Amino acid sequence: MRDEIYMLWLSTLVPQLGSRKLNLLLSRFDTAREIFTAHPTHVKTLGNLTDNALNNLTKNRNLDFIEILLKEMESKEMAFLSRNHDRFPTLLGSIPDPPVGIFYIGELPADATNKIAIIGSRKCSDYGLQAARLLAMPLAENGIVIVSGLARGVDSMAHKGAVDVGGKTIAVLGCGADICYPAENRQLRDKIVENGCVLSEYPPGTKPIAAFFPARNRIISGLCRGIIVAEASKKSGTLITVDQAAEQGRDVLAVPGNINSPLSAGTNHLIREGAIPVTDYTDVLFTLGLSAKVDTSEPDNQYAHGGITLNKIQEEAINSLAPEEKLLYDSLTFDPVSFDSMVMSTNLPSMNLHFLLTTLELKGLIKKLPGARYARTT
Repeated sequence: MRDEIYMLWLSTLVPQLGSRKLNLLLSRFDTAREIFTAHPTHVKTLGNLTDNALNNLTKNRNLDFIEILLKEMESKEMAFLSRNHDRFPTLLGSIPDPPVGIFYIGELPADATNKIAIIGSRKCSDYGLQAARLLAMPLAENGIVIVSGLARGVDSMAHKGAVDVGGKTIAVLGCGADICYPAENRQLRDKIVENGCVLSEYPPGTKPIAAFFPARNRIISGLCRGIIVAEASKKSGTLITVDQAAEQGRDVLAVPGNINSPLSAGTNHLIREGAIPVTDYTDVLFTLGLSAKVDTSEPDNQYAHGGITLNKIQEEAINSLAPEEKLLYDSLTFDPVSFDSMVMSTNLPSMNLHFLLTTLELKGLIKKLPGARYARTT
């Protein structure tokens, strides 16, 4: 497809002109090639461009630039699909402001696969992290592609849940697909590439800029049949994605949270306004009109109906607990509990409690959190 080369060139202009301006140009010219060859004055008039925007459009108006770009992409194992390509995601191509094209590293899941986004705040509670993981894992094992934004917090946990069970996941970035942001997610990013892809409408080398992320969010929802908000405060940027999903006609689902937690105020508000409440991964399958392909209630699985069950190693560890260890373990939940609360609930001496917590942590049954708080891992 010859015009694919010119759509690639047009996509390199997204950071400077934005997708809306480029979509306007594409609506007024028959092809990207015509934009490439048209007289600058004609392009400026039809595209309502400023002098600066026109300069950005014309400065790399040559095929040598495209050849250099293609070589760079090849070295980074990066592919490109314009929205005119047969393999471009159908749902994404139907949104009000579709990207001109997408750059990706890894394997883009087949268009026919069901996709669901799991999103939430970067600053989230352990409850939000657990909700993301406990939904992502069984959904991924049932063939649902998990889509999120690779951000700290809920996004990262959603991706981790998918790759931990060998499921497919897509990370949509607000920078070039060759840039790992945030940097500490390098290992996770590499696993995502092995189990799906990292994807962006921005060309390689594009640095993460705050203004790019709201535009990125429309792609997260645009790829999917619905979005799940795992946790969000009332002023969370996550709610921008919710608005975009609603505009795109996508299902909006939300995990109910503690009514006393500001971090769940946004999700609880969404439910009050009509979002579908999610307390179990089967709620998501029902919304999508699907039935479970994998029975995650089987004993050998790591979870069941959205909550963690035990694998054989964990079960043996729990069965071998000494009486005081069992007393302490039973007093804990997946929500963090403070050391002082455990002293009161177990009536164990502080010195004994410290020792028991250490042994349970070494056995992998609990985890220590900031502020001398503890929570179950199983």
